[in-house]
Amino acid sequence: MTDTATLPQTAAPTVKARDVAYIRFSAPDLDVMETFVTDFGLVVAHRDDDVLISRGLEPMPFLHVVHRGPAKFIGWAFEVNTEDDLHALAGVVPGCSPVHDIGGAEGQLGGGKRVHFVEPITGFVLEAVHGQQAEPLAPRRDRITYNHAGVSERVGVEQDVSGNRAPIQKDPGAPEVYRLGHVVAAVPPGAHHFFMKFLADTFGMLVSDAARMIIPPGAEEHFPPPLVELIKATGSDVMFQFMRMDRGTADTDHHSILVLPLMDGTPAAQLSHAAFEVFSMDDVFRGHMHFRELAAQGAPYSLAWGVGRHVYGSQVYDYWHDPYGHVHEHMCDGDRVDANFGPNVIDMTDPGQMGHNGGNQWGPTVEESGVHNLNGPQCDPKFADQPDDVRSSLLSRDLSEVQHIVDAL
Repeated sequence: MTDTATLPQTAAPTVKARDVAYIRFSAPDLDVMETFVTDFGLVVAHRDDDVLISRGLEPMPFLHVVHRGPAKFIGWAFEVNTEDDLHALAGVVPGCSPVHDIGGAEGQLGGGKRVHFVEPITGFVLEAVHGQQAEPLAPRRDRITYNHAGVSERVGVEQDVSGNRAPIQKDPGAPEVYRLGHVVAAVPPGAHHFFMKFLADTFGMLVSDAARMIIPPGAEEHFPPPLVELIKATGSDVMFQFMRMDRGTADTDHHSILVLPLMDGTPAAQLSHAAFEVFSMDDVFRGHMHFRELAAQGAPYSLAWGVGRHVYGSQVYDYWHDPYGHVHEHMCDGDRVDANFGPNVIDMTDPGQMGHNGGNQWGPTVEESGVHNLNGPQCDPKFADQPDDVRSSLLSRDLSEVQHIVDAL
């Protein structure tokens, strides 16, 4: 068995990505998705009959794209540091497109160049971009200041975190999304090891925290048989890795990608969730109350997990299923680290490291909501009510019905 804290990593990756740039979906009803992204706090940058493109406040032209088509998560994009990085990917990654100008509405919004390829382990379409440009959007209000015990940053000014002091409304409205924070994939067990290795070898991703199922010899009977068989079959007890960008001595998010083993029997890789950064804990709670009120009025949104604060990454979080079951997270106050951080080991057999409610510093119990809801859209309480073709397209990695979208990237 591989007795290492993480899976083996390459000393010379193809490139060292800088960040995650945007995520890409298709959906049969763009009107429904436009309502969702607006409710979530994104700003629609472009809308026509075929595509919905949304952005946050940061100086990036977009971070969320939905094409008209079957209900499906298509993939995501990495931002790389130079155009040479794009050429390096095009020259090494099998099936990678040539370097080309970003076209269509996406190119009009921010220019730049791109490559893309279908990653064979997961079937996700991965993209890399460089040179996109956009002006930041001004927030609707100034950054919130807080009076902490013994330290007063706000004196003589009443706190107003959402414009909801007078008149007081039941629904505080959507928070403003600043940026895309991270993407989490749920990949069938065993294949998830290869995908983590691919991300390290290709995009230079580093491991912040690695979760291992360290089963003492002779104690196998006390653990779920699928986990024991997975460890035996793969020769590794690494269950998942929080992976970050390698920016050297510059700080970056604790994780930009997390790869989870998809243990519910779903045969194809799924989007676990995409996380979007908001400014403060008040904004996370504001988003929770906004979605809770909308759901009570009949909007097709379901709570997946929240509100709480993670241990690994430390974010304050709130996760909701969109109308097609894909999970979008509001988060804030995550850890920032540099290339010298970790890797640390999480022993999943130690209750003191994972806790009884999924690695929260505080938050809901697993009976109320939890990480088990993040395996993919099949976890959405509304999934069984979706039409047969929608359920099929959501879980399938067959790209034939969206091939025209991929070819146009």
